[in-house]
Amino acid sequence: MYTKTKILRVLLRPLNEHNESFKDTQNSVTDAWPSKLPSLSVAVYFAASCNPWWNFFIGAFSDLGSPRATNPWIFNIGLMTMGTIIALYSIGILWSVETKLEGFASGLLFVSGIFLFLIGYYPSGTKPHTFVSTWFYLQSFLASAFLGLALLAKKEKLFGSILFLLGILPVPLGYLIQFTIGWPSVAVLELAGALFIEASALTASIYFLRIVKAKTT
Repeated sequence: MYTKTKILRVLLRPLNEHNESFKDTQNSVTDAWPSKLPSLSVAVYFAASCNPWWNFFIGAFSDLGSPRATNPWIFNIGLMTMGTIIALYSIGILWSVETKLEGFASGLLFVSGIFLFLIGYYPSGTKPHTFVSTWFYLQSFLASAFLGLALLAKKEKLFGSILFLLGILPVPLGYLIQFTIGWPSVAVLELAGALFIEASALTASIYFLRIVKAKTT
């Protein structure tokens, strides 16, 4: 019968750490998302290489997965892979939480991973694309904001404040820039949002890795 630890090892560490301890397994879960971000960058690089017409300062990233693109599957599979990683990452967060509000935040993050997967499944040009794309970002920001609130409630002022600000600032900042100087392209806007999300992931990972280590030492 599989234990939780064995299931996580199968899902997240299909390498050669078969004799690692439970602590190492939990560490790998909470570190999964930030460490895999370069894999999406690689997908974008190869997708853009197949489509020399694409311009970062004119188009959107989703153009690389649209029907007009050459080999759109490269970009779309990259999104679906990253969405799966985020969903698994949220499970790792859930296993490390101590309050219901933290658990709620991990649930929001899980849904954001599903939306990112769906962005690849429903590429640019399909009806659901705009909806799933928008809600991926909103769910991610909400997850960061609620996790920040949860940590603030636990008197974790530093991590809580950082996560809360990373969750609530992107949308108003986005509108502020749009109404003042304007975004040069949708791709630039998407990248800005992604950087906020990645910063949230790194902050959350650092916090929860500290929690895991404290519990297992």
